[in-house]
Amino acid sequence: MSSSTLDDLLEAYTQVSMKNRTILEEFTIIAQQFHRQGIAFIVLKGADVIARLYGVRGARPMSDVDLLVHESDLATIDRSLRNLGFTQQIDGNPSYASREWSLSLDVITTLWYLDEQELAAVWERASTRRFGITTISCLDTEDLLIYLTAYNVIHRGHLSPSFVQDMKLLMEKERPDWAVVVAQTKQAGLRIPLGHGLSHVRETFPAIPIPDGVLTSLAPSRQRERVLAWLLTKLVTTEPLPEVGHLLLFLTQPGRRKMAWLTQRLFPSHTFLSYRYGSAGQTISWRTRLSRLYHLASALLRLSRRVFHRLTTTPARPSL
Repeated sequence: MSSSTLDDLLEAYTQVSMKNRTILEEFTIIAQQFHRQGIAFIVLKGADVIARLYGVRGARPMSDVDLLVHESDLATIDRSLRNLGFTQQIDGNPSYASREWSLSLDVITTLWYLDEQELAAVWERASTRRFGITTISCLDTEDLLIYLTAYNVIHRGHLSPSFVQDMKLLMEKERPDWAVVVAQTKQAGLRIPLGHGLSHVRETFPAIPIPDGVLTSLAPSRQRERVLAWLLTKLVTTEPLPEVGHLLLFLTQPGRRKMAWLTQRLFPSHTFLSYRYGSAGQTISWRTRLSRLYHLASALLRLSRRVFHRLTTTPARPSL
């Protein structure tokens, strides 16, 4: 490896490390504040896995901090963050940025694939660990494996290098209970997406410790599952397809929930509109709703063209 390449790698590592350090140090202050106010939270994705799996700040980039909280704490969280100089951002969920924009916080109150009882069980299984000078709660091993895979396959629709590396380290360092993973995956209706994501991890790292029986148990067995598996092999690859997550979130809803999910997106609550469009979502909601329907229709048309192009040009990986 040439000296210029080493210099470039060192420079990239240094930049990522410095940015992550700023984000994590600022979040530590938030975590301490939440502890003082009795606000429970679970740290998700990058802010959890960097310290938990990588051990060094510069090994993995991170853009924001994602938190799972209780809906009953949203008002307290809003007041607390505003008092600390954060401003609310326009998004579909509560989202905040610090005064210098060094830290962005995305706050969610549920995991889309779980019902209330299953979500309560996730909270009960969450573990606490040190995080600098404070502590945080994080998903247990099996919940983290399922969440990371479901998020990347369905929500993002992209099998990114960081996803594969996260999964590799998680399996090597924490040794998930595969019987629990399979059981919880089936309960959440995520067999096919999990099978797709884990198969890609195994293909990338053949020595990764995923038992063959796990992939077999997550393989499609009915025609509808085979169709979904085929779609995932075409749409969810190492090449990102913009906005495909919206389609996948709909397709992976259980049959009885599809219409409810679609109705909620087409005719959202005032609370959602206020997060998504700011004050206009409350003061001129009928205009906002009409505008939203127009933009959704336009986005659907663009996505349909992208999906059609991908389905007709990309070779599909054989289903399990």
